[in-house]
Amino acid sequence: MRNHRTLIIWLSIVLVTIAAMVTVGGVTRLTHSGLSMVEWKPLLGTLPPITHDDWSEKFDMYKRFPEYQKLNSSMTLSEFKSIFWWEYTHRLLGRLIGVIFLVPWLYFWIKKKVPAGYNRKFAFLFVLGGLQGLLGWYLVTSGLVDNPFVSHYRLAAHLALAFFLFGATLWIILLLRGVEQTRLQAPGLKALSWLALGLISLQIIYGAFTAGLKAGFVLNTFPLMNGQLIPTDLIFNGPFWRSAVEDVFTVQFIHRALGWLVVLGILSLWFYARRFRLTTDQRLGIHCLAIAVVLQFILGVLTLIYAVPLTLAAAHQAGALALFGSSVLTAFLFTGKKIS
Repeated sequence: MRNHRTLIIWLSIVLVTIAAMVTVGGVTRLTHSGLSMVEWKPLLGTLPPITHDDWSEKFDMYKRFPEYQKLNSSMTLSEFKSIFWWEYTHRLLGRLIGVIFLVPWLYFWIKKKVPAGYNRKFAFLFVLGGLQGLLGWYLVTSGLVDNPFVSHYRLAAHLALAFFLFGATLWIILLLRGVEQTRLQAPGLKALSWLALGLISLQIIYGAFTAGLKAGFVLNTFPLMNGQLIPTDLIFNGPFWRSAVEDVFTVQFIHRALGWLVVLGILSLWFYARRFRLTTDQRLGIHCLAIAVVLQFILGVLTLIYAVPLTLAAAHQAGALALFGSSVLTAFLFTGKKIS
C-alpha cells in the first residue's frame, strides 16, 4: 500500500466523485430535471447560461420538446432555471470525473508510476466512463420524441453502468492496497458473498425500473399492499414476463420481494460468517454489509409510505450505492487469496 498511496488517493477521489454524481443523478430524476438540457455538447457545453438572453435561448429550445408542450406549458423562466441547474450539475460532474481521472493517469503513466498490468485496468475504467456519458445522452433522447418520459430500460442501464463503474474503481483500489487474506475454510462463504452481490445488483435494476415507471407512487402501504399480501390483479395483468418489467404494480411487488430477500439473505450470511475465524478486514466488511442492508431497507420502507419525498428518495439511492459498495468489499475480502 505504501508504494501505491498516491494512486489510491487519486482513485479514492474519483470514487467519491462518482458517488456524488450518482446521488445528484437521483435528485435530477426526482426533480424531473433530466430533460431540461436538450442538446449534448461534451466539450463545448461546460459553461452555463449567464445572461438573460442566454437563458431565454435555452428556455426556447426546451419549449420545442414534448416535456414542455405536454407537461410544463405554464412553466416560467425562473422555474426552468431550477430544473436546468440540476441537469447541468449532473453533466458537469461527469466531465469533472473525466478530467480527475485522465490527467493524473497520464501523469502517472509518463512518470512510470503505474504498476505492471494496471494501465489496462485504468483504460478499462476510462472506457466505462466514456460509455456512461454516451448512455446518459441515449437516455435523454428517449424523452425528446413524442413521449415526455425517459425509457425505464435506458434508465436502468444508465444506473447499472454507473454502479458497475463505482464497483470496478473500488475493486482496483482494494487491489492496490495489497490486502493479504487468509484462505477461508468456511464452506460456500465466497460463493454466498458473490450471490449477495448478484441479488443486490438485481435489486438495483428493479429500483431503476420502479423509479422510471413511477411505481413508488402507488400502493404506498407496508408491509401489505393495500391490505393484501399479493394483490389479486397483480401478476395477471397481461403476460407475466411483460408485467415483470413494465407493469407498475408488478414491478413494485418484485422490488419489495427482492428487498425482503436481500435483507434476510445478507443477515443470514452475517450470522453464518460469524461462525468462522475471519481476518479483521473480513469482519469489518461483513459488519458494514449487514448495517448497510438494514439501513437501506428502512429507507426503502420510509420512501414508499411517504410517497417518494425528495430527501428520502435521494437518501435511498445513496444508500443503494453504499450497500453495493459494501457488497463489493465483502466479495473481495472473501475471495480467499493473496492480493499483491
